[in-house]
Amino acid sequence: MKKLIAPMKNKIGYIFAIFLLLLVQVYCDLTLPQYTADIVNIGIQNTDFNFIISVGEMMLLMVAISAFATVGVSYFSSRVSSGYAKDLRKLVYSKVLKFSNHELNKISRSSLITRSTNDINQLQGVLGMIFTTLLFAPMLGIGSIVKAFELGTDLSWIIAVTFVAVTILLVIVMVKVLPYFRITQEIIDKINKISREILIGIPVIKAFVRQDYERKKFNAANKELYDVNIYVFRIILIMLPLMTLIMNLMVVLILYFGAYDAIRGSILTGDIIAFIQYATQIVTSFLMIGAFFIILPRILVSGRRVNEVLTTELTITDGELTEINENSTIEFKNVYYQYPGSEKETLKDINFSLTPGKTTAIIGGTGSGKSTILNLIPRLQDPTSGEILIDGKNIKSFKLKTLRDKISFTPQKAILFQGTVKTNMQTGKNDATDEEINNALKLAQVDFVEDLDEEVSQGGSNFSGGQKQRLSIARSIIGYHEFYLFDDCFSALDMNTERKIKDNLKSLKESSVLIVSQRISTIMDADEILVIDNGEIVDRGTHKSLTESCEIYREIVNTQIDSMEALL
Repeated sequence: MKKLIAPMKNKIGYIFAIFLLLLVQVYCDLTLPQYTADIVNIGIQNTDFNFIISVGEMMLLMVAISAFATVGVSYFSSRVSSGYAKDLRKLVYSKVLKFSNHELNKISRSSLITRSTNDINQLQGVLGMIFTTLLFAPMLGIGSIVKAFELGTDLSWIIAVTFVAVTILLVIVMVKVLPYFRITQEIIDKINKISREILIGIPVIKAFVRQDYERKKFNAANKELYDVNIYVFRIILIMLPLMTLIMNLMVVLILYFGAYDAIRGSILTGDIIAFIQYATQIVTSFLMIGAFFIILPRILVSGRRVNEVLTTELTITDGELTEINENSTIEFKNVYYQYPGSEKETLKDINFSLTPGKTTAIIGGTGSGKSTILNLIPRLQDPTSGEILIDGKNIKSFKLKTLRDKISFTPQKAILFQGTVKTNMQTGKNDATDEEINNALKLAQVDFVEDLDEEVSQGGSNFSGGQKQRLSIARSIIGYHEFYLFDDCFSALDMNTERKIKDNLKSLKESSVLIVSQRISTIMDADEILVIDNGEIVDRGTHKSLTESCEIYREIVNTQIDSMEALL
């Protein structure tokens, strides 16, 4: 749990101020019952109005100081708890950004959202409760016990009986509700997962008229959370009137037995009133502590879930080398890859090189491992065995930033960020000028953007698939890189637009280009084409040589011959 506590280190000053203000608040609260007793025992008994006014003024002063201390505690505890939550979210977010696909498969995206929001909110709430309740309650309870015994009454057994009754009730409640806190968090994860899936899949759901099915699936998870919450809060809310009943019975017992002592003259009336106030403060303190321990398991669950993110061991880490030579070569050497949990290898014995000034293409059937090869180069995943070398050095020995600065990666699915066209283009190069951006847009055949400040909605929803793909290509070619990776990113384009973009991409002739595609028209002019089947390179060569020697490649050509002839 060290990582959970780390954000507290820079808040020691606030915590010290909270502790001092709590001492002041407790001292003031403990003096009030004694002043009440003095008013009854001395002021009223002797009809001394000056004494009553004098003590009353002191009580008002204590109340004012206590109120000031209470406000101070609330202010500083809010600063500490909200600051802690902010810093913790920052730590979680920074860690998640370093996750590879392996970690994202281990902790689902919907769960990460819950952990970054709901779970951290739970920790923020309990931290505020620790300062305003958990520290205050024991101090007030212990002080009240000392003050109650100083009164010299024999009514302390009533407090002991009340304490036992309260403890038994709290234990029963805790045993009943504790198992359900973990279940609640798991159901919230489940609801997030279902909601995310439905929102992403709305077009498919509408196309296949599956609204009723998805509605029932969501309602089932929602009803499950409703039932658990109703059960938990029903028990907790039943506890409140029972606690009130126990406290009222305690007051009745003190008054009943205290009256006999007062009649015998062994205790003063004011001391009975003070004893009732101290007894109430003692029981209230234990109730506050008990309420905290009731929610503690829920907080522990949230803490463990956040801590799991922070302590997750990264499978892809930085190397030590900070420099890659210009005009470098990437070599795949006996590379194998197997997805976590999979029983068979996705890639087997992959060997090829990317050299400056040459274009390499990969083609193969769906699921043959083409995109996996591209993901290995910027280390979105690491090989199960074998090596990927840059000028003879394993890519694992380079810092991730150093490696990825040399690589431009255009994914199969075009991803745009909310903002403007300009801010999206500057994702590819932070300091890109308007002239560089316009040049990249021109190369990528982006003829639908009139202004660089044109708005881009979240996910690029205000653009069509082909428009998003062209913007994605423009973003990837805006800066100079040693290696350009294109993962089937031309599939959303018509062949005429594709041909124009490919002609423009010849300006990248000094770099290494790797294109993954299922279209023959996209790769036919590549310097080397790798044909992949079931994760293995079954043949390699130019378009002409493969047409003659490779049956798999020839079959692909034959299925696309009509569209190729139309293009030619």
